Amino acid sequence: MKRKSFNQRLRKTFFFLLIVISFAFLAERGNSRSRCLYSSDCSFSKIQRGEISRVSSAPKIWRNRLPRVRNYIRQVMKKWDIPGLAVVIVDQNQIVMAEGYGWRDVAAKLPVTPQTRFILGSTSKAFTTLALGILVEEGKMTWDEPVRNHLPEFALKDELASLRCSARDLVTHRTGLPRHDLVWSGASLTPEQIVKVLRFLEPSRGFRSVYQYNNLMYITAGLLVERVAAQPWESFLQERIFKPLEMTHTGCSVADYLQSKEYALAYRRKGSKLEVIPWPSPEQVILYGPRASGSINSCAVDMGHWVIYHLQGEYKGQRLVSLAMLQEIHSPQIVRPLNQTDLPEIRYPSYGLGWAIDDYRGHYRVHHGGRTMGFTSFVFFFPEKHFGGAVLSNSSSPGASLVANYISDLGLDLTPVDWEKKLSIPTSPQEKHQPLSSVKVRPIRPLEEYRGEYINPAYGRIKIDYDDSTEMLVLSFHHRRITLIAVNFDLFQPVEPSWKRYLVKFKTNFRGQIIALEIPFEPAVSPIVFEKIGVISKEKRKN
Repeated sequence: MKRKSFNQRLRKTFFFLLIVISFAFLAERGNSRSRCLYSSDCSFSKIQRGEISRVSSAPKIWRNRLPRVRNYIRQVMKKWDIPGLAVVIVDQNQIVMAEGYGWRDVAAKLPVTPQTRFILGSTSKAFTTLALGILVEEGKMTWDEPVRNHLPEFALKDELASLRCSARDLVTHRTGLPRHDLVWSGASLTPEQIVKVLRFLEPSRGFRSVYQYNNLMYITAGLLVERVAAQPWESFLQERIFKPLEMTHTGCSVADYLQSKEYALAYRRKGSKLEVIPWPSPEQVILYGPRASGSINSCAVDMGHWVIYHLQGEYKGQRLVSLAMLQEIHSPQIVRPLNQTDLPEIRYPSYGLGWAIDDYRGHYRVHHGGRTMGFTSFVFFFPEKHFGGAVLSNSSSPGASLVANYISDLGLDLTPVDWEKKLSIPTSPQEKHQPLSSVKVRPIRPLEEYRGEYINPAYGRIKIDYDDSTEMLVLSFHHRRITLIAVNFDLFQPVEPSWKRYLVKFKTNFRGQIIALEIPFEPAVSPIVFEKIGVISKEKRKN
């Protein structure tokens, strides 16, 4: 009898423990589901938070892949003469590789490490959209209300766009305004000053009609963050994004950059040689002030934290926005044109909120590239594969994107594609940087007659001087000095190779006086007209 009652108690205890374990399992499974990055109705695989030790066999897999990655990096750096490069790879929500290659300072032989800072360029944009997402979830603004609700001074030439343009329109490049980059690039303008000149810029397409990449709208978005948050854009990012993600080697301006212990110098090619782009330089004046379009600097390790956050929706328990908000940021908002029409490996390009999105060899990819004078970057991740990474370089070569694509191919267990051939990239840096040959032509009037200051309400001032020593005209614009050579009548061409496409055409009145010049700074619209100061005012007084 006693034995029977003991067995009954034992069975009851067993079933009780079984029930407890079952509920614990279901609860854990439910918690895991609630932590998925994408909702249950999404067609992508769920991304579990999970502990690294439980979900990842990545180190074992990458043990065989990493030597191939390192070998490819060295090949690309040698071929493209890249001074320094940093790489981080994230798989199953953990960093499996964070390494530096080459030199952050060639002359001093200072090596690149995983903590070396590089300027990110346009990969900065996703930080701005996440900042906006935080403010949206706090109820301080919405994605789709007019920008003017918070920036009453905001106006575009298109009146409808001025009234209806929203934060979503700003960050998805669909305002109808083309790049107009020389309004801000190299200019000593604050974001407030830039926003005030937007109304003078010609649109090239209708509002919300097509995707047209535009940095000016991201500068505006950064000012929107400041106005809504009632604090500077850079301090908001530092407090609300960098700090919780433990991005301790990340900043928002070149001032931060140069004060850091370990930063890369920028390099450019001049003929067959590399040279340092000095600090400060005309090309980098824009970076001395924080710019939401592209001034953030960071390192490989910090960018690994950034990628982990986007893959699992949080970082060490820090969830900056809801998973639904993060999904919206990663979701297509507008179709993006495919530059290479015959490229079956990359299909269905679109743009989300600060991220480019496409189908990369059959896999959903979220990514963004960045390029500014002397630096390139590429950040990418595959949500359904729990895999991504970032490549940073102090060279303007395509090396960062080539390495990123190679890593992607290996991480997806695909045969690597010859991306240089596929993308029709020149086979060497020398091929891409051929010296400009030019033939001098005698102008139709004395060069002194072209001298003077010319002004455009959006682009600012251009000064034309005559250089007695070279007997040539010199154009000064946004801290740049460009020598001009006559090519035909009142038409001049810049000697600087990167400016040779900007033909300068001087315009005259019926008396033959120079009254203006025009330059095709923005190819999507008519040449930009700069009126000659003094002459135009006299003409207007006479009329």
